[in-house]
Amino acid sequence: MNDAIASCGAILYYLNETKHDKIKHITSISRIEEERYVWLDRFTIRNLELFNSNHENGKCLVDVIDHTVSPMGARLLKRWLALPLKDIDQINERLQIVEYFSYDHELSDALSAKFGLIGDLERLISKAAAGRVNPRELVQLKRALYLIEEVKEAASKSENPQLVNVANKLNTCIPLRERLEKEIKEDAPVVVSKGNVIGDGVNADLDELRAISGSGKNYLLQVQMRESERTGIPSLKVAFNNVFGYYLEVTNSHKDKVPNDWIRKQTLTNAERYITPELKTYEEKILGAEEKISAIEMRLYEELVRDMADYILPIQQNASLIARLDCLLSFTSLAKNNNYVKPVLNDGFAIDIKEGRHPVIEKQLKIGEDYVSNSVYLDNDTQQLIMITGPNMSGKSALLRQTALIVLLAQMGCYVPAQSAEIGIIDKIFTRVGASDNISSGESTFMVEMNETASIVNNLSNRSLVLLDEIGRGTSTYDGISIAWAIAEFIHEHPKFKAKTLFATHYHELNEMCNYFARIKNYNVSVKEVNNKIIFLRKLAEGGSEHSFGIHVAKLAGMPKQVIDRANDILKKLEKDHESELAEGNKPSIKIKQDNKDDLQLSFFQLDDPVLKQIREEILGTEINTLTPVEALMKLNEIKKMITGK
Repeated sequence: MNDAIASCGAILYYLNETKHDKIKHITSISRIEEERYVWLDRFTIRNLELFNSNHENGKCLVDVIDHTVSPMGARLLKRWLALPLKDIDQINERLQIVEYFSYDHELSDALSAKFGLIGDLERLISKAAAGRVNPRELVQLKRALYLIEEVKEAASKSENPQLVNVANKLNTCIPLRERLEKEIKEDAPVVVSKGNVIGDGVNADLDELRAISGSGKNYLLQVQMRESERTGIPSLKVAFNNVFGYYLEVTNSHKDKVPNDWIRKQTLTNAERYITPELKTYEEKILGAEEKISAIEMRLYEELVRDMADYILPIQQNASLIARLDCLLSFTSLAKNNNYVKPVLNDGFAIDIKEGRHPVIEKQLKIGEDYVSNSVYLDNDTQQLIMITGPNMSGKSALLRQTALIVLLAQMGCYVPAQSAEIGIIDKIFTRVGASDNISSGESTFMVEMNETASIVNNLSNRSLVLLDEIGRGTSTYDGISIAWAIAEFIHEHPKFKAKTLFATHYHELNEMCNYFARIKNYNVSVKEVNNKIIFLRKLAEGGSEHSFGIHVAKLAGMPKQVIDRANDILKKLEKDHESELAEGNKPSIKIKQDNKDDLQLSFFQLDDPVLKQIREEILGTEINTLTPVEALMKLNEIKKMITGK
């Protein structure tokens, strides 16, 4: 705590030393109270893709849930997403307002429309405090204060006591609003030096000088008409340039009519230019007026901005209240447009989600395609750790992430994508999903995986939610199985904490853990095989799975048929060897036969060569009776290439 105070003091001292002393908008400094918010470490924020997608052109959670219409609301929503609440009363306060907005459509639509016009109050008042606000921004501030009065009036008529309380806290700042209305013109320019910023009737000297400056054209026209009549020069003109100021121009045909009191200043090809004492006096008056007008406007504008310091706190409070309502309206819009439901938060330890959906993935589906929802139940007594097996692409990772996101949304005070959700408060969310190298730090994929996992097992609590996806896959099979088993066992057998865990794995050996540990249950993401093809059902079912269907996924990815066929042959041989070795009580292994130094191959290739199989299939698939001599030669050449590779 002392270090934090010292750091803040150093920052303020630095600002003062660098002459950034206009910091009245910094009204207080406080620390983030970690005990109030859910722990989300940097790995979890990245893995759940809360603020940035890990894939090009992908969408993150904030892209989907942000329906705010004001800049303050958008910033607050990101803060809420990074700091979900642990206090049930505070969560329920948010949920109750969202529920009220979902019923009172007239109020929610009216408020949303007004919030979209208010602008960025926080930024405006900060610029005013620093003396950098421009006239057009003050006009926007004035409009915002009028809109806040309308918001206050609408919210005060609400039947929801929390909204009435917000209405009571909103400050319309009427003295400031009236002063802005009077002193700043509606069409004020962006830059004060351009003039025409301060309204009429604010300063008597300013009004007089503007009258002088504004009547210039009429005065010059009167001079032109009077001198033309006096001299009899019909083509007389009064003009201005930066060299001589105001002058009278006479064509050569009338220069003999020029009176003696005119002073010649310039001779042109077809005309002469003259000045008079009257024009010089008027010129000094006009140019002096413009300079004085600029000086008076600048002084009055600076006084107004300086006096706004008294309204920094009220306007910041207004911005905070508007941002809060904007976020809750965003939650209402999100729930309405995506069929979300109100979660139930309690002090228990169970997570019971019925037919939950991933909020981001369901928005990326093709039109007419429905997201396959799944139910998840976890508690500390009967089903603490769920071991999830299933094929690649079956949806295991999505299931893990959607569980965490539903919990996170619920503790933000937002409705959730599910049929129903009862959630015992979670205080920490940990994730270990995906694979990535940290080459710049010299860390391999496996090292990154172990770092993240170590952070999890060293920081468990009784209310933690842990998501583990493919632990141990970055090393050898037996090392990976051993590490994954040990981690799952550690979480289950922890002497103090029973962290609720979803553990997705391809190691089917881990399904055996349910026979040794009471609170570990096996589930699988089911698939269906039809005509040797796989259909992903993406539905969670009880019991373990014994197949990964990796070769099927390779086929879907577009792998050549020759590679797929060979992979199937190798798989059958390995499974056969595995079964025979298990029957003999030996450790499973892959046998390697070395015929010579340059020939290293799997021993079963000798008697069951896939090339011979392919040749057999090519011959059997050829229609001999319809084959022309040329086609026969081409087919023979293809078979030769299979054997020789040339």
